[in-house]
Amino acid sequence: MARPGPADPRVARWSRLHHGLDPAAVPFVSGWLRFVWWSARPLRGVSPTAITASGVLLAACAAWLAGPVPAIAAALVVLAAVCDSLDGAVAVLADRATRFGARADAVADRVSDLLFAVVLWRCGAPWWAAVVAGALAVAVDLTRRVRRVPARITVAERPTFTICASLACVCAAVTSATWPAAVCVGVWCAAGLVGLTQVLRRR
Repeated sequence: MARPGPADPRVARWSRLHHGLDPAAVPFVSGWLRFVWWSARPLRGVSPTAITASGVLLAACAAWLAGPVPAIAAALVVLAAVCDSLDGAVAVLADRATRFGARADAVADRVSDLLFAVVLWRCGAPWWAAVVAGALAVAVDLTRRVRRVPARITVAERPTFTICASLACVCAAVTSATWPAAVCVGVWCAAGLVGLTQVLRRR
């Protein structure tokens, strides 16, 4: 597969779907997009909205299994995050991007964020900290939309939440101690506060 570049039409379509964000301006995004587009090629006949819904379902299963089987929950968290990227890639490759799909994806992202916060609680984090973490994830996105700076990337994005939730699951799988989950939720909340500061800055 050709390396995505400025003239690559896939990049232009992906950028339009992500509020004008230039993937080359964000570390690792171009490499991640190459992987996602390669993975999306066999799925071009699948509805992007179905992939979006699958991501939410996987996140819900992760929240359910994080307590009894955290190792499996960790894998489900990662798969849910992959679905979040695959739906947009399939929409671009199959030329099936729609306004409804974009809105469904945005709602699904926030639902998954909240479910990842539940994962942290199920792994041992204090319930109130998990509530704060979920609220911050939603607040960063809502503030960005209200201020109309959707292309501003912060430290409080899906990769950060995915890492925190999956790492909490991995730690819960190898130890009964609850402090790793507490650390993960603390990192999430700190990232959320910094993210809010970033989106509140004047352009």
